[in-house]
Amino acid sequence: MDRPVKETLTIEFKSDRKCYAMEKLYEDLVGMANTDGGWLFLGIEDDGTPTGVDNQHKNCQYMESSIQDNTVPALFVHTHIEEWDGCMVLAIEVPISRQLMMTSQGKYLRRRIKRDGTPETVALKPYEILQRLSYIQALDPSAQVIEDLPAKVALSPLERERLRNMIRIYHGDTTLLDLSDNELDRALGFVRERNKEWFPTITGLLMIGYETYIRQYVPSHEVLFQVLDGVNVLANPPAMHASLLQTFEKVELLFQSRIVEQELQIGMFRVPIPNYEKEAFREGFVNALVHRDYFRVGAVQVQLQKAALSISSPGGFLEGISPENILTVSPTPRNVLLAEAAKRIGLAERTGRGIDKIYTVMLRSGHAIPDYSASTNTSVILRLNSAELDESYIKMIISEEERLQKTIPVDALIVLSVLKTERRATIKLLSTKIQQPISDTRSVVEWLIELGMVEGVGNGSARRYMLSSKVYSITNNKAGYTRQRGWDTMQERELILTHLNQYNRITREDVVELCRCTPNHASWLLRQLVKDQMIQLCGAGRGAFYQKL
Repeated sequence: MDRPVKETLTIEFKSDRKCYAMEKLYEDLVGMANTDGGWLFLGIEDDGTPTGVDNQHKNCQYMESSIQDNTVPALFVHTHIEEWDGCMVLAIEVPISRQLMMTSQGKYLRRRIKRDGTPETVALKPYEILQRLSYIQALDPSAQVIEDLPAKVALSPLERERLRNMIRIYHGDTTLLDLSDNELDRALGFVRERNKEWFPTITGLLMIGYETYIRQYVPSHEVLFQVLDGVNVLANPPAMHASLLQTFEKVELLFQSRIVEQELQIGMFRVPIPNYEKEAFREGFVNALVHRDYFRVGAVQVQLQKAALSISSPGGFLEGISPENILTVSPTPRNVLLAEAAKRIGLAERTGRGIDKIYTVMLRSGHAIPDYSASTNTSVILRLNSAELDESYIKMIISEEERLQKTIPVDALIVLSVLKTERRATIKLLSTKIQQPISDTRSVVEWLIELGMVEGVGNGSARRYMLSSKVYSITNNKAGYTRQRGWDTMQERELILTHLNQYNRITREDVVELCRCTPNHASWLLRQLVKDQMIQLCGAGRGAFYQKL
């Protein structure tokens, strides 16, 4: 394996010149397993200099067995010996634990980065234990029962009526409307029975609880809404701590008051196109409320600016989820009971594919691809860009959907958006953007080619894709199409002339290989260069070749 050069959150060096204590080693390994896993190298100094592992620690089988016997549950690591600069080093590979690990002495630990950028192992605090259990999905925070607060005291009849109205407005599970108050609370998991008395869950308190008790029992719940113009604050209402339903209504009203719509004539109908899509905002905001880490202090923040809208929520993505796979990974809610209640009420996408919905509504109206790249391990940040109205592009999308009698899939919309922005793209780039394997990406692109919306340029690994002449024509940008196609021809001509400068002669077969094009296209390129008096044909038949004039 490659020799590491410095310590990180997942790389740890330990000197073994004084025989590193096994008790400390167990703690270090538990801390790594309770964070992101990684490698611990025994026999390397903090500056990365190998100094060798002690003889007592060279037996890999003994070390693995000892680690298993002194961790709870048993931590199964893989060890082997590496030789660097003539020194033997013990490499220990530590997996991420799917359970909360501790040493046999009862110590729960984790890794963290200090202010100077170096890592350290520290004890897990009680609230961090809950955070870790939530992160590895061993605990549903929203299902926890508040056993010192009776449900009849904590839950508000007014908020329950608000919930029923929302089910009607957002077309939720209408069977819930026929239930009595007690039956409704039980059906949505708002209450649990303990010793023949009903107590609220965190979900119940957040959804329909009195604000006083929400502040007391879920103090992390806070929502901020700001309207900014650069660094100038245009609107900054007080922080909200009321029920999720009441907070949702307030924020949605604040958001809608800032929406600017332009009308677009499509056939006989006028279609309103807002600067920010309401459905995308609603789904993103509900996701922030429902999937935030309620064990972590911090507010859900909505910041609205002229160029972009951002929604951030405390708590990073759950294990296995990242901005690079958010479109394809299976839905994994942090707060399972809360997420299920939001779906049944109608606030959240019932299929659990709310991200797809955000992408679809944004891309159909000509906006840029939603952006999660600013997210960290402590917060999820969604950025939705505003955009000037691109009438021709939107008309093209809607007209094509009317012809197909179905909505264009989100993968295809992403491809079109990338080509609209980047002009040309390889299959590899498109695969990264739609977060699909290259084979699946190729199927999406070929479907768009069949529709006449995309066309390919070149062959083999150098093949690139661009919007078709039909799309450029519809969007009143014929010059743009000519410019893109012309740029390809210019590059091909330059390749041929560069080859001639180097080798003095070129054949049609050489051009096919060089430009990765068809023989007919190669012949056309050569004829154009001859016509422009830049090269000349020498010989005839199979022995023909070209030289510079």
